[in-house]
Amino acid sequence: MHLFNIITTVGTVPIDRTAGIKALVKPRLPQHENSFIFSLANDTTSAVDSYTVVSTADGKIHVQGTSLSSIVYGLHSYLSDVVHADIWWHAGSQLEDAPVSLPRLSSPLNGQNIVPYRYELNTVTTSYTAPFWTWEDWELQLDWMALRGINIAPAWIGIEKFFIEVFQEVGFTDDDISDFFTGPAFLAWNHFGNLQGSWSSDLPFEWVDNQFALQKKIVKRMVELGITPILPVFPGFVPRAVSDVLPDAHIQWVNFPEEYTEDILLDPVDPLFAQMQLSFITKQQQAYGNITNFYALDQFNEMTPPSEDLDYLRNASSNTWKALKAADPNAIWVFQAWLFAQNTTFWTNDRIEGYLGGVTTDSDMLILDIWSESMPQWQRAQSYYGKPWIWCELQNYGATINMYGQIQNVTKSPILALQ
Repeated sequence: MHLFNIITTVGTVPIDRTAGIKALVKPRLPQHENSFIFSLANDTTSAVDSYTVVSTADGKIHVQGTSLSSIVYGLHSYLSDVVHADIWWHAGSQLEDAPVSLPRLSSPLNGQNIVPYRYELNTVTTSYTAPFWTWEDWELQLDWMALRGINIAPAWIGIEKFFIEVFQEVGFTDDDISDFFTGPAFLAWNHFGNLQGSWSSDLPFEWVDNQFALQKKIVKRMVELGITPILPVFPGFVPRAVSDVLPDAHIQWVNFPEEYTEDILLDPVDPLFAQMQLSFITKQQQAYGNITNFYALDQFNEMTPPSEDLDYLRNASSNTWKALKAADPNAIWVFQAWLFAQNTTFWTNDRIEGYLGGVTTDSDMLILDIWSESMPQWQRAQSYYGKPWIWCELQNYGATINMYGQIQNVTKSPILALQ
């Protein structure tokens, strides 16, 4: 199954769509750069990703899959199950210890995925763990993800560039914008509307440019490995100078503790919201190309919406969704259910249903049930009233590893969710 179809020719010149997989093998298995053959199966429209690994007559290993993601996962299956060599998340690699002569397969090694979406990374990983990662860090992370079958993930690095440009378009000055951003390690919560202002240091625009250059390498690599980027979009939060710059804008103070410098939300019903959203998405498409239809947008993360009225909640989501669709007719709104778990007092079932009900086309939303192994919301929310959703596991908080485990929850619960 393809989450997003990528052009495979430029003019009459064919493009090797498996070039990114070969680029993974070259540095990770340099002694076997020419030991593998990768190919896409003729039928790439299957609803289920699958792969087949066989040995060829000349001793090479041929990995064929229905998608780029399934090919890389097939490669990992061969390496881990047959060669007994693997690479780990920032903990070393045995791939370079693979034998000179790779083991031959006496019969095909087959496999398939049982779900269409294999998601990785929390939206706050960029602040908890990766605010100062280099390209080498990201390259390892993306290779690790692809080898484990991940085919969709957020790409949030350097997005401040688009906030700056969109804010400038509607009249905010550089000082207004600088007053809005946090320091690098807190930007995830800045995007959620939880924080604004310095918070550790000002954000130099030069740093934003450097991060944007890094982001372009990240999304290019993701696409090469069959990982669909989830790009952030304009959530509605604006600098404090909005009342002076845009006096007619319909704004609301979101209910977040003032000690954390609560942000101002441009109401999605305001036509300016759709205008800024269109500009934001268009600029990303111009920067990266037509690489995705998946967009991350969270408006009420760890905060109480301005109103508990069902019509307000429904109109907020409806207008947010319509703004996305106006900018990209194929847009899919990727949305975290963390707010439902974090504030169960406010988010009663009728309010959850009301908010989700503003998106009347179920397939236009993809919900992340962020803490499924400990505090799942999908059961009480009736599987999100028909919206597609992903069972997610929070393995740690900011790489904090605890000496305990919930074995039944992480083994039985995902299967229960599929039933």
